[in-house]
Amino acid sequence: MQYFKTIFSLAQAQFKSIMRQWVYIFFMLGLPLLFMVVFGMIYGNANTSSFNVAIFNNTENETGKEISESILKSSVKTDNNEDGFFVKKDVETREAADEQLVRGTIDAVIEFPANFGEISKENGKPSGEVEVTYKAGSNSTGQIVSSVMEQFIGGIDAQMGREAANFTVKSEESNDQGLSQFDYVFAGLLAYVILTYGLMSLANAVPEDKKTGALKRIHASPVTSSQYLLAYALAFAVICVIAMSLMIVVAHFMFGWRMHGSWFNFIIFSTLSLVMMYGTGLAVGGWAKNEQQAAGLSNLIMFPLMFLSGVFVPRFLMPEFLQKATDFVPLTPVNDGIRLIITENYSLVDVLPQIGIIVVWLIILYAIAFKVFRWE
Repeated sequence: MQYFKTIFSLAQAQFKSIMRQWVYIFFMLGLPLLFMVVFGMIYGNANTSSFNVAIFNNTENETGKEISESILKSSVKTDNNEDGFFVKKDVETREAADEQLVRGTIDAVIEFPANFGEISKENGKPSGEVEVTYKAGSNSTGQIVSSVMEQFIGGIDAQMGREAANFTVKSEESNDQGLSQFDYVFAGLLAYVILTYGLMSLANAVPEDKKTGALKRIHASPVTSSQYLLAYALAFAVICVIAMSLMIVVAHFMFGWRMHGSWFNFIIFSTLSLVMMYGTGLAVGGWAKNEQQAAGLSNLIMFPLMFLSGVFVPRFLMPEFLQKATDFVPLTPVNDGIRLIITENYSLVDVLPQIGIIVVWLIILYAIAFKVFRWE
């Protein structure tokens, strides 16, 4: 019991000492919030002037091809048609389009079926139905895309002198939960907070204590090294919880973010991820003789981790070879796991591959940290 009382007492003292450093608090609390607000303003508000769509023209008959191409020529924005409403995104397969729809990189899928434009038996004129699929939860987007498509199709009907429309639009919601670009960025920013507190906290604190001689005095005192390190970890964990809580509250009220998964799974996974990243901070701080060495090595580790693990740029936008190369970067499973839990309602069992990679890195990083740690 005395062992843990010592840890809590040290953690309380360290927490108070950290909170008195205003510049440090700005970078640890204010910078992640600033990043989130900036990215939220970029990605959080939908642009209704045009919509990104994937288009599949499966029409097999000549009449249908001619009519569908006429519709697309007037509705899709090109260099020759700046008044077009849709921005066409090149997608090879319907499966790929559905995946991009879920990820939020496109707003809708427009598909002309094979029988579009076939002669109707009722009036002997071409007819057909255009299918519009929009991402789940974006009913307004689906209504706008369908309405605009109906207007362009209505123009074709009017040209043919029809009183009743033979060409119609069918809209349906995707079965998969749709995500916005902000959902992806926000998951990455939460991973960024874990990286910041896991790496920069101990990497800066331990060399500072070496410089002041505090670490040497602690080493000579009844306080064990495990108590010292656990106290620091606990103090920074409290600040990390504050930072993540602030980000979640601001994201919810400013940008309408909401949790799609389990808070319990998110907390457990984030805690394990933070413990793993503490190994990185301990390795850097334990090896470095002073703050200058620690800062240089921390930045050398931090920036590649941020950009290769998809914190700011989703990994699915990277070249395929780079995606495979970054699968085992320490922060990649953290970022992927958080995103899957908070946006796609994955359970801890579902993210076992990510947990497995985190555990392997945890063992490797702490083995390195204990090997290179020096008290002076």
